[in-house]
Amino acid sequence: MRNVPTFKTLTLVSLTLTALIGCDSKSAGTPPAHDLPPADPLPAVIHGHRLPPEPDPKVNNATLLGVDVNHNEVRDDVERWIYVTYKDKHPIYIDIAMQAARGYKLVLEHPEKAKEIYPEVDKAADCEAYYKFDADELNDKILVHKTIDDKNFRHNIYFNTKERMKTYLIYDTLLSGDTYVLPSPEKEKAACDFNISKYEKEQR
Repeated sequence: MRNVPTFKTLTLVSLTLTALIGCDSKSAGTPPAHDLPPADPLPAVIHGHRLPPEPDPKVNNATLLGVDVNHNEVRDDVERWIYVTYKDKHPIYIDIAMQAARGYKLVLEHPEKAKEIYPEVDKAADCEAYYKFDADELNDKILVHKTIDDKNFRHNIYFNTKERMKTYLIYDTLLSGDTYVLPSPEKEKAACDFNISKYEKEQR
């Protein structure tokens, strides 16, 4: 079980704002989406899922929402990055990352409604917390051993342009200073928006 306080407080460190807005996506860790190899060497299908084609960066980055040719609520460059990055991990990594990406689309669409959309946006983090820290409390297996929805994913992969990052900071600033109660393991598990029964069966 994770050792965490009863409440989680979202705080914004003002000294980092300039650095975040002006970030050049060269931070250490997993490479940004635009640093991945060209589209040709990548498999067209991963775990039975056909990847969308790599979008033209100029077209994809011309708008906040970018390109989503298969209309699954996840930007195509992000979808490709998720499947390629986690193809050798337990498949729940892909499910959680895709849920996080769907939630972050709400941030780009309605940053001014931060407090209204926060519960939905945060569900992926709750789902991840369950399978990373709390699953054994409900006799499930811990399936996540590496943070999925981390700073690299947010800053370098999803909010990967200055305009997208500015929009995220509007959302983040509106949440700053508020206090939120951590959900129970039951609520964390219920926050997963994908079919978890397949993972429950493999654990029996």
